[in-house]
Amino acid sequence: MMVVVRLVLLATVSSLGGYVGEALATDITITGQFNFRDNRSPNPAGAIAGDVIAVGATGITPSGSGTTVQAVQGATSIGVPFLPSTAFPNNYFAAIPFNPLLTGAWTITATDAAGPVSVLTNAMPNPELIPLVNNLQVSGVLLTPHISWTLPDFTGLGVTRIFLRVRDLDNFINGASDIIFSSQNLAPTATFFDIPGNVLQPGKHYSFDVLVDNLVTPPSGPAFLQNRSETFTGVYSTPEPATLLLLGFGLAWLTGLTRRRQRRT
Repeated sequence: MMVVVRLVLLATVSSLGGYVGEALATDITITGQFNFRDNRSPNPAGAIAGDVIAVGATGITPSGSGTTVQAVQGATSIGVPFLPSTAFPNNYFAAIPFNPLLTGAWTITATDAAGPVSVLTNAMPNPELIPLVNNLQVSGVLLTPHISWTLPDFTGLGVTRIFLRVRDLDNFINGASDIIFSSQNLAPTATFFDIPGNVLQPGKHYSFDVLVDNLVTPPSGPAFLQNRSETFTGVYSTPEPATLLLLGFGLAWLTGLTRRRQRRT
């Protein structure tokens, strides 16, 4: 007699604040399930712009063409496509226009050849539109630029953190640019961030994304992401390696010239 063993898989909580849920059977695991309102600026990164509901999970394995994902809330069912990136290699993400009738929890079901697994997301008890940041600017050193912005009025919106992502516009995966870097969490009053070394490469094209989050910590249960805004820069191009080399020679020559003049005086 063949015995089929069914495993209990525990879906853990990610930094995005997905609820803990249990799922039975198959080899699939689901972690980091999310459901939040997202306000996105127009952008060159392939991200759907506007006021949307974002639903999915950051960690569904095994991922890829052999695993399909659906999100269901009441009579509404949507497909959740595979949207991987360097930062989130097992990410499944869907965005639909914001609908106040769809702010409850979604059932996320992932299915592969071995069968389905389902978990619940958080609901959105107080979905609000977080405004975009203002005057987003890129300046400074070419491969380690200074990103700055001014803050709109966040009064009453429960903003808890700001952080920044870098999108590689030379590498689109399933229609969206690759997320290659996420900064540490910044204070909700932050107005700048300096891109560290070894993130940007010469001869490339990028967009910088400033994310403003409203994380909710309920009286019981884990914290979850409820509302977010994302403000993108336009295309930021880094010089070709030869250009950077010439710039380096030029700076060295100017430095030497300045020192010689200082010695003469």
